[in-house]
Amino acid sequence: MKPFVYYTALVLALLFLIVAAFTWTEVFGHGDFFTNPLMKTAAGWSMTGLVFLAVGLRGWRSANRQSKDRDRTNRAAPLG
Repeated sequence: MKPFVYYTALVLALLFLIVAAFTWTEVFGHGDFFTNPLMKTAAGWSMTGLVFLAVGLRGWRSANRQSKDRDRTNRAAPLG
């Protein structure tokens, strides 16, 4: 995948997790935690944000690994 996809996934993860945090504060503000219908919405926002975060971090780690491998092969190549 292209770096654009990973950066977009990280931005979307940030957006979804921020909204999930606000939703969770609303859920915790009410007394009826388990019967609150807003809890399903908060869980949905959280899981979607975590999935986007996983995709974004996976791309970030593989890009770092590829650049380190390229550096290692460039140093090992003889000059001239």
